[in-house]
Amino acid sequence: MQPTAPRRGSRSGRTSRDAPSSSLVIAGPVRPQGDRPMTVEAMRAAVIAIRAGIFDEVTDDVGCIQVFDAAVVASTCRPDAGPTPWAAGDVGGDVVLVVAGHAGAGASTVALVVAEGLAERQRVQLLDYAEPVQSGLAAASTIELDTDGAGWRRGRRGRLDVFRRALRPHDGELPPPPGTDDADHLLVVDAGWSLTHAWLGSPGPLSRNVEVVVVTRVTVPAVRQTEHVLAAVDGNPVVAAVGPARWPRAVQASCGPRLGDLRSRGRVVRVPVDRKLVTAGLTGDRLSRRLTAAGRSLAALLLPAGGPRPQHQRRTVQSRTGPVEQTR
Repeated sequence: MQPTAPRRGSRSGRTSRDAPSSSLVIAGPVRPQGDRPMTVEAMRAAVIAIRAGIFDEVTDDVGCIQVFDAAVVASTCRPDAGPTPWAAGDVGGDVVLVVAGHAGAGASTVALVVAEGLAERQRVQLLDYAEPVQSGLAAASTIELDTDGAGWRRGRRGRLDVFRRALRPHDGELPPPPGTDDADHLLVVDAGWSLTHAWLGSPGPLSRNVEVVVVTRVTVPAVRQTEHVLAAVDGNPVVAAVGPARWPRAVQASCGPRLGDLRSRGRVVRVPVDRKLVTAGLTGDRLSRRLTAAGRSLAALLLPAGGPRPQHQRRTVQSRTGPVEQTR
C-alpha cells in the first residue's frame, strides 16, 4: 500500500524543523557595515538629525550624507574639542560670524551682503563652512582661482576673497581659515543653519570673541526660533531681518525679550527680499542697491571703530533711521 500524503492542515506532516510559512518570516535588522559599534559622535549626530527632522521624506543615501555632516559638525562642538577654527587667536584679524536663526533664513545672502559692506574699508575673506554640495556661495564668485592644500576653493568677487570647502573632511575636523599676508584682514564666516543647529546642542555660548549677525525672516515661527538662537549668543549681536520694513503685528507680538531689546536699541537691520535671488540664487552679478545699502548699515553696526569710512558710507550711517536700515 502506498502511503498517502498528509491532508492540508494536518499536523502529522509538520515537524519542529519545518520552515514556517512565508507570511510568518520576519527579517532581522540588516547591518551594512557589520557589527562595528556606534561612536558617541555618531549617536550625537543622530539625535541632532532626528530633532532637525532631516529624515522626513528623504532617501537612505541622503539621510546618510546628512548624518555624516551632522557628525562632522558635532565633533567640533564636543566639550573636549578645541575652539572653532576662526575663533583661534592666530587668524590675524577680526571675525564676523553670520548664523541662521532658523532653517531657510538666508544666511549666505546676508553673509555676502555684510562681507561686501565691510570690504569697502579693508580686505575681507568670506568663508563658507557648509558642505560643498550645500554651499549657498557656489556661484557667487566672478572668478574661480584655485584650491589650496587645506581644502579651500578660492574665488574672487570684486574686492572680496570668497572661500568655500572643496572636500568633505575625513577626520571630522573643520579646516582652519586660509592664510594671508595682510595682518589687517577681516573674516566673515557663513555658518548657516546646520552648523548653528549643532552648536545649539553643545555646552557653552554659541560664540566667543566674535561679532555675530543672526539672520531671521519676518514671520511668527521665524522670530520664535530666532529667540532661542539669540539666547545662546554672547555679547551684543546684530539681527538681519529679511522681509518688510514694517513688521506685522502678529510678528511683533511674537518677539521674545532678547529680540525685542535689540530692536529697541537699533540693532535690527532690515534686509529687503530680492525676488531675483529668490529664483536664481546668488550669482556673480552685482547685488541690488537696496541690498548694498543694507550691507553698509550692518557693517557700520558691527565694526563702528574699524578705521575711517568712505564718504558714502558715512552718509549711510547718518541716515540709519531711513526705511532701508531700520525696522518698525
